[in-house]
Amino acid sequence: MSLSVEEAKNILAKCLFVSPDSIDDDDVIAEIKPIDSLAFETIMLEVEESTGQPIDPIDILQLQTVADLAKIIANKK
Repeated sequence: MSLSVEEAKNILAKCLFVSPDSIDDDDVIAEIKPIDSLAFETIMLEVEESTGQPIDPIDILQLQTVADLAKIIANKK
């Protein structure tokens, strides 16, 4: 598992109040736990804080899976 995938799982676990072990690399984020706009914004803020960089709105629109989130994290580091 790459560090970006591990970081993505940890961010999602923190924001969605689930165990990182319950998240698979190819999970659809909305299927891990139903999320609303506030939860989604919290995830984005955590990623920006973790990477120290803003997230491109295009990346946000394409975000669906844990792997997508890991790719955003990897591209920001």
